[in-house]
Amino acid sequence: MNPMRNAVNRTLLASTGAALLAGGGWLALTGGAAAERLPGWWPAPDAGTVLLDRAGLAGLRGHGWWTPAVVAGTVCALLLCLAWFLTQLRRGGGRRLPLAGPPLTLRSRALGDAVARRAEATPGVDRAHVHLPAGKKRSRARVRLVLEPGAAPGFVLEQLAHGPLDEARAALAPHPLETRVRMGVRSRRERRAR
Repeated sequence: MNPMRNAVNRTLLASTGAALLAGGGWLALTGGAAAERLPGWWPAPDAGTVLLDRAGLAGLRGHGWWTPAVVAGTVCALLLCLAWFLTQLRRGGGRRLPLAGPPLTLRSRALGDAVARRAEATPGVDRAHVHLPAGKKRSRARVRLVLEPGAAPGFVLEQLAHGPLDEARAALAPHPLETRVRMGVRSRRERRAR
């Protein structure tokens, strides 16, 4: 998932939770038996009052700016919520990569899966995962390899660079492909079943 989207989601969730917690705490403490034990400086509504009474609401409606401001605020809030919801539905695998020729595109997940399958066929590679986020004029490939024990990383990297990654570069030409490769080694220990 996108780190920026993670940060926005967590910020929205934290601010909504803090606002609900503060409002709920204020309502719980200012009504009933708990209100008698609060300090004198604690803001508390008078008994039988409401947040906005009929006279106050009628006064606000009398101003010419009130109704358009409420409608515009509600529409803006609705559009922001809708845009946030639609960004949650959008997935990274549906992005399109430009190919040679104007109308041709390729799903980034499809190319990533093909490169990963070719990388797993390389001698010394146990597993491979390739992520290709799409860009306008430039693409990046993040490749994670799990090597078999005893495999030579230099040989595997050379085979990967001259095999699957060259094919991906040729498919995306004339757009450049930047590549970042991370390698790890599979543990020699067998996994135990519990």
